[in-house]
Amino acid sequence: SQVDTKSTTVYYDSVSGKPLFKAPVGRTFRQFLAESEKHGWPSFRDSEVIWDDVRVLPNGEVVSTAGTHLGHNIPDGSGNRYCINLVSVAGIPKEDDEQQQQQQQQQQQ
Repeated sequence: SQVDTKSTTVYYDSVSGKPLFKAPVGRTFRQFLAESEKHGWPSFRDSEVIWDDVRVLPNGEVVSTAGTHLGHNIPDGSGNRYCINLVSVAGIPKEDDEQQQQQQQQQQQ
C-alpha cells in the first residue's frame, strides 16, 4: 500500500501487522509531511494513534501492544508528538504481506 495524499493512510506494526496509526487526522497531508520532514521521522498526534494497539511507557518510549519499539513521545507546543522510527511501521497488514509473498512464489514456479 502507498501513502494516500488525498485521504488517511493506516500504518501497521512491521512485526505483528496490527494497525498503529492513521494519518493525517485533523490536518492536511501537506501539514503531516511538513512536520515529519522538519523532525526527521514520521510524527503522529494523539488523534492519529490507534490506542488499542499502541502504548506510551512512563519514560516516553512508544511501543506496540505486541512489544515492537516504535519511537518516542516528544511533546511540543501543539501537544504530544509521537516520533516513530520508519522501519517499525509498514504500509500493509502482515497477512496481506504474507499473501503477496505466496502469490509471488507461485508465479515464479
